[in-house]
Amino acid sequence: MSASRFYLSLLLTVCFFAAFSCTRAIVYVDQEPGTGEYLTGYPVGNAAPQLERIQKSVKRITSTSHYQTYIFSPDSNIRAEQLSSIPDLEYVASAVVQSHTTSSGTAIVIHNQDHLVGMVTARHVVSSADTLYEYLETGRPYLGSVTIKTNQVNWLFDAPYVGTFEILAEDEFADLAIIGARVDPKLLDIPVREQFPVFPYPFGRPDRMRIGTFTYSFGYPRGYPMVTTAIVSQASRDRHHSFVTDGLFNPGFSGGAVVAINGGLPAFEWVGMARSTSATREWILVPDEDTAAEHLLHLPYDGEVFAQEKAQIHYGITHVISSTQIRNMLEDNAVYLLTRGYNILPFIQNRM
Repeated sequence: MSASRFYLSLLLTVCFFAAFSCTRAIVYVDQEPGTGEYLTGYPVGNAAPQLERIQKSVKRITSTSHYQTYIFSPDSNIRAEQLSSIPDLEYVASAVVQSHTTSSGTAIVIHNQDHLVGMVTARHVVSSADTLYEYLETGRPYLGSVTIKTNQVNWLFDAPYVGTFEILAEDEFADLAIIGARVDPKLLDIPVREQFPVFPYPFGRPDRMRIGTFTYSFGYPRGYPMVTTAIVSQASRDRHHSFVTDGLFNPGFSGGAVVAINGGLPAFEWVGMARSTSATREWILVPDEDTAAEHLLHLPYDGEVFAQEKAQIHYGITHVISSTQIRNMLEDNAVYLLTRGYNILPFIQNRM
């Protein structure tokens, strides 16, 4: 290791431990010490101001991946390991098809400094396969087609702001991702800190969640800002204390914040992130989009059809990633994020 890299590593390590050893300055507002027991019924009192504050820290995101599929004739005898040595796949493909997939979700703001906005979300919202292989026959090495990702565009939406973001860190096992965006203050009518406020309440204790614990969930199902209530139906499903609620999950809710109330209002705590729901997958045949748009519905359709996978959602089942896993991921990546300009150490420290 060079001397410069050694000293940089040493400096970051010192900064990391120093941030955790200094006096904590609580930055969230209207917070009172909880009793240690989460409510199992509707809270008594007006929670609207706290709910509005939380909702402002939850943002809508989408990720679109563009693909190009190369279809090979049955007698081409092309293997996957040969693709890297072929200069241009169009010369050996019998047809080329372009397509794209879009996923929508929610992100939670954890950093806002120097016009850099850092957020945490569910990894599956912002990840997509780079290459997909389809073989002519099961157990045979010859390809029928290969699909290659050519581009991925990630968008952050928060009216009136629309901009792109990048993926800073990922944890495939936990299904978590940290994303970041540089926001031009000239595009906003209010300061960046007010447009993208950091999540205001502390990490909770998912290990203390019980059956019947009352929760609020915040997200963007179908692109709409939504807050809904749910109760915990299964607590501590694994060693990280993930849990299941009876929340009404819709596409776009992945990455949404889940909070519980410790003792009583206004003691909100961040206990998890909405991840997924239960669904049954089925395959259906669909027409080509361009052809179908011009087709008269009363006439038989004789154009090309494509197989498409469709998920039939079982509403009332929401799987939640615990805040324990979220906090662990942030701690594991804190030093790296500092090198990218995202200092999340105060966020972690002030919410433990």
